Amino acid sequence: MSMTRDGRAWAGAAALGAALVLTGCGSGHHGKPMEKHTSPAPTARPNATYSEPPPLPRGVKGTPEAGLTTHVDENDATSVAKAIAVTTWTFDTRIDTTQVDAQRRTARWLTPGYARSIENAQPVAAPDASWTAMAEHHGYTTATARQAHDTAPQDTPTEAYRQFEVTVTPHGRDGWKGPAETWVEWIHLVRTRTGEPWKADNMRVAQ
Repeated sequence: MSMTRDGRAWAGAAALGAALVLTGCGSGHHGKPMEKHTSPAPTARPNATYSEPPPLPRGVKGTPEAGLTTHVDENDATSVAKAIAVTTWTFDTRIDTTQVDAQRRTARWLTPGYARSIENAQPVAAPDASWTAMAEHHGYTTATARQAHDTAPQDTPTEAYRQFEVTVTPHGRDGWKGPAETWVEWIHLVRTRTGEPWKADNMRVAQ
């Protein structure tokens, strides 16, 4: 993918990837495009009412089987972005109800407003078939991140872009192992001045 120096190509690539659950899309499909189907318009019924399903319960606090990322250099944008990428995809069905629970564990590396949006996210759709299969095996994921090298806008003292290819492998506590998937995650990081820690204020993902 080519990249214009002003970042427009980067922004376009990010926009093509569906927003992560933590940006407000609580589908549980984690960036996969939804299939489109054509069907007849529903027939209106007098006095018909619709109620949104209640939010899914949150997971419980705890450490995922694969562990938590430590030793992050918060003055290094790459180190912070890699920690976010790995943590976002490190699930454990023993403590997590949906992928959002894993995303909440990135809060320390996010801007306050972005962290609040994740904390307040209330997904209502059940996780997808991959999550269900993993849960049947009391499963968890391991995640590895490799920095991608598409040309990004040049870093400034207060703004940086990073891209990672994250390989996610589900495991079961009963010895089961699911197929690995690779996702591309774009992360935008900011800080108010040199010397302050980097924080992410936006992320996008695509497969």
